[in-house]
Amino acid sequence: MLAKNIIYLETSSIFDWGQIISYLSREEKEVMYQVANDRIKRLFKVENEFYLCTIFYNEQVQEICIQAENQTIFSAEARKVISNFVRDWLDLDQSLDNFYQFAQEDDILSPLVQKFYGLRLIGVPDFYEAITWGILGQQVNLAYAYTLKERFVKKYGEAFHYNHETYWLYPKPKMVANSMAEELLELQMTRKKAEYLQTISKLLYQGTISRSYYQKLDTAEQIEKELLKLYGVGPWTAHYVMMRCFRIQSAFPMADIGLQNGISYILGLDEKPSKELLLKLKNEWGTWCSYAVFYIWRLLY
Repeated sequence: MLAKNIIYLETSSIFDWGQIISYLSREEKEVMYQVANDRIKRLFKVENEFYLCTIFYNEQVQEICIQAENQTIFSAEARKVISNFVRDWLDLDQSLDNFYQFAQEDDILSPLVQKFYGLRLIGVPDFYEAITWGILGQQVNLAYAYTLKERFVKKYGEAFHYNHETYWLYPKPKMVANSMAEELLELQMTRKKAEYLQTISKLLYQGTISRSYYQKLDTAEQIEKELLKLYGVGPWTAHYVMMRCFRIQSAFPMADIGLQNGISYILGLDEKPSKELLLKLKNEWGTWCSYAVFYIWRLLY
């Protein structure tokens, strides 16, 4: 009989928990989860109930285990919601066999799939988190982006205290939509960025936009076109959301500095890759663009 406070998720053949833990451990200021001793702690809230979960890997049976703290029993809905979130977050339903076969023949990707064998494209399943995180990260370095995210979450998110530790839920659009612009400015972001966040928050709170709205569109081009209509969303943010939230495999944030620096480093270039080279790579990588970009980012960050 399965324990009522544990969820079990199967993993596929090309999977390495150590790579995932290494990736998730890289940023000390991350507030959405905590990593220690090869385990992840993350807070969920389903039907107004908190579930503080420890996520770990059982290598013997090749399963991810999600255990609710303090013997909390998962409701049927919580079991469904949390399972779906973790499967999406860690991209567990994606088979990497074809990507690895493809990458082994590619000069840029071949050393990366060897170095990061089994790494999954860690996503951002919550559309609001994905798009606001994209905006927070615009035109600042990664360290400061995480500082802004930490301030944003602690200002507008919901806290849960357990065993002298504090765990956070990402803010809801309503909290930011109903806030004053000055409150966002106190977090040390630009006025434009504050305006972007408020506009996006209002649209989501009103139900004008949603993850399901975009995912119902027929093509990646249509999704990008619709995202670009949003105030504060340019090509980089659009492709970031397409890649990390919508799981669009052809997403390719071509203007990303990290992507460009990574390509230059791997190829031994003295300058940034040309637009022609980037377009050539985008065409060659096709439906594996998002994984290619993620592995290149991992080389640097």
